[in-house]
Amino acid sequence: MRLRNTLLLTAVFIGLGVYVYFFELRKGGEEKGARLLSFKEKEVESIILSYPKQEIRLRKESTGKWKMTQPLQVAADESTVRSLLSSLNSTEVIRTVEQKPSPEDLRAFGLEQPLVELSITLKNGITLQSILVGSKTPFGNSVYVKREREPGVLLTSGSLRSILEKRLNDLRDKDILPFPRDQVAKLQIQTPKESLVLRKGEKEEWRVEAPKKGKTKEGVVTDYLTALGNLRVKAFVEDEPKDLKKYGLDLPSLKISLDGKNGKNLGILLLGGKGGGGYYA
Repeated sequence: MRLRNTLLLTAVFIGLGVYVYFFELRKGGEEKGARLLSFKEKEVESIILSYPKQEIRLRKESTGKWKMTQPLQVAADESTVRSLLSSLNSTEVIRTVEQKPSPEDLRAFGLEQPLVELSITLKNGITLQSILVGSKTPFGNSVYVKREREPGVLLTSGSLRSILEKRLNDLRDKDILPFPRDQVAKLQIQTPKESLVLRKGEKEEWRVEAPKKGKTKEGVVTDYLTALGNLRVKAFVEDEPKDLKKYGLDLPSLKISLDGKNGKNLGILLLGGKGGGGYYA
């Protein structure tokens, strides 16, 4: 029994040694510390993330805001996109694992069918080399990657794979009711039985306009607007619903409407029935 355990332990160490030699210690042409991609975040105009079953495209609008253009035409999550670009811009090459990989090598590194292929286009029209992200290394927190137009397989931080391993909804804007809080001059809260209307006066104080004119408690309306602005999506249920009744949104239990000083509507929120640990909206 002891001899068998010793032989098994020896085999494990030999396997580990072979792995370290062939996949970690063999030096290539890429200098340690070189950037995987070189760009300035402010110059990026579009991002393409190609997964085996889906392609996600993001584009920066003239306003400076990020928008998803494929597979949906929706606002993108600004913090997620900025974090993605920041991480990419700081990712360094650990070493070159294989300068001239064979098809078998690419398969072993998870690069024959990569987790994701990333492409970045700058404002000047230049498209950077696509990056193919493969498997994580068996030991250590590293991942195999390859530049599209270069043969070599590189090793970089495993955090890159985690950052790029996004689902569609991870990249969508999750603000439920985005509005410019400093421009709100009228707030209307409606239920099936009553309606409350509040309006901001010339001295920036809030007053009740309906059902009866009166004063409001200091800070209550401001706190309410702050809470509205901080509402976030818990889950996207249906993008183009044909039947609002099943969500209780044909006759909403609550309707909140915001208007600016010029009378322009800044946003409307409808609240329906309960579902999934929250409310449909």
